[in-house]
Amino acid sequence: MKKTLIVISLIALSVSSCSSTNMLKQLQNEYDTYQYSAYVSDNLKAQTAIKYRPKKSLNTNKLKQQIRQLASRKKQARGKINGVIYQNNLYQPPRTLQLKVAQLKAGKQLQLWLKNHSNLAAIITLALNNNLDIKSAKELAQSDLSKYDQVGFLDDMLAQYAAFTQDIKLSGSTQKHKRSVTTGFPFPGLLALKSSIIDQSVEASRQALKQKAQDVITSTRIAYHELQYAQQDIAITGKKIKLLNSLKKEIESNYSTNTAELSSILLVDIDIANSQNARQIAKDKQQAQKARLFALLNLPVNSKLGKLDKLSAVKLPNSGIELIKKAQMNRVEITRLKADLEKMKRIIQLSEKRFYPDFDAGFSRFQNGKFSTKPKIKQNNFFARNDAYLTQTRQKLKALQSKIKALQTKTADDVQQAISSYQTQKRTYALYQDKLLPKARTTEDIAKNLFETGETSFIEVIDAQEMILNFRLKSKQALKNMNISKVKLMRIVGMKN
Repeated sequence: MKKTLIVISLIALSVSSCSSTNMLKQLQNEYDTYQYSAYVSDNLKAQTAIKYRPKKSLNTNKLKQQIRQLASRKKQARGKINGVIYQNNLYQPPRTLQLKVAQLKAGKQLQLWLKNHSNLAAIITLALNNNLDIKSAKELAQSDLSKYDQVGFLDDMLAQYAAFTQDIKLSGSTQKHKRSVTTGFPFPGLLALKSSIIDQSVEASRQALKQKAQDVITSTRIAYHELQYAQQDIAITGKKIKLLNSLKKEIESNYSTNTAELSSILLVDIDIANSQNARQIAKDKQQAQKARLFALLNLPVNSKLGKLDKLSAVKLPNSGIELIKKAQMNRVEITRLKADLEKMKRIIQLSEKRFYPDFDAGFSRFQNGKFSTKPKIKQNNFFARNDAYLTQTRQKLKALQSKIKALQTKTADDVQQAISSYQTQKRTYALYQDKLLPKARTTEDIAKNLFETGETSFIEVIDAQEMILNFRLKSKQALKNMNISKVKLMRIVGMKN
């Protein structure tokens, strides 16, 4: 019986030894054939194997230093977020105007101030201070600052929830999501990486806030220019209607003496009806642009505006090639994606530190490039289980890099299209201002002289005046479109107008 037990024990030990040997061979084979990332490969080459030290203690001074740095970085990030609204690369209001707008109280005081200060600079400053989308984006950016407080203690919100509920029993049983405190302990190396991830996350939020500020400035400028043109349209069309009424009276007088045709009266009536309709359309557009402007300013739709700035010509600050280079560098959508890219790089590094052996924690699972006799790696090892996540993340990183390049290429096209639109409107404006309007005024002078000498009728004078009004309106329209083209271009480039 004893011999039998001895034989069974030897067999069991042999099987156990074979099983252990097979497991080691399997792990060694996986290790030899596994393709590491650049991060792990660099560390494997740079770090020498360190013998296992089971009682290695953590350098608490270094950890405290990291936590102090976190507090300092949080303070700096808050300052950048608070300043980005007025440092948006498109428009920076004068300090006195900024302070004055910030002191205005909502309600009658604000509306009265707006009625007396309806210039473009005041309205943009008011939009930056009052716009609800900007306020929402700022609050979201500020909410990301709390991540600095989380990174020094727990890995994520689920871990935080687990820590706060670890002693609570629901339905008579302990929470199953408890985990060991040591597994989530913030080693200085991991804490530095996590804080770097938070830096990029906050930077992305800051860029999102800047993007919203730029969008609001652009929308405000466009609405203001549309409003300027609507007022000009209403005024010029009103003068045209008066001329047409005068023309109708003249033709009716001639018709009574049989020197004009009835068809001429009917044609003038048609022109008057079309002009009246055009003026009403301009008034509708004026109300629509006012409503849009008040929505951007977060004011009631029945608010009042005072005298607007005069619609004037604008010039581009740089050549097309320079604008394309600046746009590819400064466009806020690109800088925001770059912040996400840097964040993803840090996430990959952090994941590699978690999933793969830590090479600077005072011990190594590898000894001289080989597994030690006791590798202390679970049979369900990390290679296939966790690297699938990293493979996916690395692929997303490549996709984001391609997206940035694609946006830079599209940005060059967007800039060129905006420049083309600006140049077209500039040529149209110059055509009316420098050629057509001077000739129309000369025609009016000739018609007046001929009328005074009795060589022509008053109808020719009115026709010449109507032509001038039509050219003026076309000129104002081209000027408005030229301004809007520049506003859109500067938004792409990320430069001040």
